[in-house]
Amino acid sequence: MKKSSIYPNRSQELAALFEKAGNLSKLICVPIDYAKKDHLVMFCNGNGEVLRKPFSVKNSVDGVKYLLGQVNRSCRHRHIQSDHVFFGGEDVNSYAENFANTIRSKGWLVANVNAHDAKKQRENLQASTDRLDLMGIATMLLNRRANCCPAQTGVYRNLRTLVRHRKKLVKMKTEVRNRIHTLVDRLFPGFLNEKKSGIRPFSNSSLYLMQERFSAPQIRRRQRGALIRNLEKRGTKKAEQVAARLQNYASQVLKTPDEYTAALQVSLASHVTHYRCLFEGAHQLVNEMAQLLAQTQGAFLTSIKGIGIVLAAGVAAEIGDPLVQRSTDQVASYAGIVPTVKQSGGSQGPSITSHVSKRSNHILKDYVVQSAFHIGRYGPKDLKDDYSRREAAGQHADFGIARRFVRMAMCMMRTSQVYLPPDMRSTHIKPERRADYYLAMWSYLRDKWSKAGGLNVAFARDKPLGQWRYIIQEVYGIKLKM
Repeated sequence: MKKSSIYPNRSQELAALFEKAGNLSKLICVPIDYAKKDHLVMFCNGNGEVLRKPFSVKNSVDGVKYLLGQVNRSCRHRHIQSDHVFFGGEDVNSYAENFANTIRSKGWLVANVNAHDAKKQRENLQASTDRLDLMGIATMLLNRRANCCPAQTGVYRNLRTLVRHRKKLVKMKTEVRNRIHTLVDRLFPGFLNEKKSGIRPFSNSSLYLMQERFSAPQIRRRQRGALIRNLEKRGTKKAEQVAARLQNYASQVLKTPDEYTAALQVSLASHVTHYRCLFEGAHQLVNEMAQLLAQTQGAFLTSIKGIGIVLAAGVAAEIGDPLVQRSTDQVASYAGIVPTVKQSGGSQGPSITSHVSKRSNHILKDYVVQSAFHIGRYGPKDLKDDYSRREAAGQHADFGIARRFVRMAMCMMRTSQVYLPPDMRSTHIKPERRADYYLAMWSYLRDKWSKAGGLNVAFARDKPLGQWRYIIQEVYGIKLKM
């Protein structure tokens, strides 16, 4: 039976290290106050006794060698085992990330503490110096209030880097789209409205037309035959009708004065070029994300209708390795989808449920809420019905389904199972019915990975989904064709 603790937020890794050391005096804590040039470092034992006063360490290769040399020297002097030493500092910025990763790559435990919480541990709350900050960090570490995130190393770290990079590219792409809209409103009002122009906005044909000599009068004067050929070449269906509709609409709109047209066209062409680069970059990142996602347990999330490569990769990257992650309730709290509850006045006192906390992983929150929204629109029938029921009851359906999705996702990743509807989860279900379900589910699961260019990687024998596919084929005697 699992024992409960009054310290649920303590780091499991640090708690295990303290327990392994046994005697607090036989443990070394190395708090670090990261900086661009010189880090401030201190040595103390588990009792909080200072073993070495704060000193500076260069943010360089020599600095790492010097620090580790001093740690090993202190271990030998005090007869402390090297595996009873751990490092820690506030969440690492880009300028100190290589320093922390170098220490981590050499087998040492490096924990991160929350800067907001560390600030409260300072002895003087009115002043802020490197030494006071270092003491706050040390207090957090010795209280085991640190984060050894499962997503900060290995394939999950690489996946998180790509996911966050793509998220920024998509945001930049949206900004460029908005700028393109403002320019098109002056050069050719209504062009980006498919109902008016007949051209799907930001399609290959739309971008081609906006790239050069774009304005309502110039579109109207183009040769019909050349316009039709260019639209067909770029995938426009019924190009003859679209070209006629476009030129007819161009003759009806207001035009910008000729003296402003050239400058607006140059600006629009540069924005279209920028948009193409961002679009291609984001698309390429999705392919790379699929390659990494296929190596993780998060690949099983794509078996849920409505959850594609991007959402599955985002959730898996922010959660990290589910096998070493905390409880599902703590993951939901970390995602910021659990409302705050206040209650006082004894057991009979009323409890007040308030808004969700602002202190959370906002990126993970974004992905799980997006996942809940997609499940509510395109997901399995039982989840869609639950979403509709919550909406009809006036509940926050996105947050409610998001909490259910987190519980479901953690279970699927930990047990290496695809999504099964309620009527397929019984142990008494006939094998033939479950085999039929796997055959029906296989088509859309295969299509998701095929579109992202990760089909062969995802279903290789040494990958999680590949192992699942091999077992299902052996157990149920079916063929899940690639």
